[in-house]
Amino acid sequence: MARRKTQRATPAGNGMPKLVNLALQGGGAHGAFAWGVLDWFLESGAVEIEGLSGTSAGSMNAVVYAYGKHIGGNDGAREQLEVFWRRVSEAGERSLIVIA
Repeated sequence: MARRKTQRATPAGNGMPKLVNLALQGGGAHGAFAWGVLDWFLESGAVEIEGLSGTSAGSMNAVVYAYGKHIGGNDGAREQLEVFWRRVSEAGERSLIVIA
């Protein structure tokens, strides 16, 4: 999926991203929300994730982020997170559970 690149913004305006360590919580909706936050971090370049841990959906985000970052840097991580969450959404549409 083609993603747009944006100009790099930094918190201090010194060209250096802020290093952070994140713990991502579980829960499907929390996982999808965290994807949006991670996507912004990756797109803006203002934040560099130094350490990442998670539980449940948070651990899935952490693994997909790390894989994407490894194979393609920030753009690779953004792409892999989008592919992952789109597939989760599509799988939910095909669920056998019917809500009456």
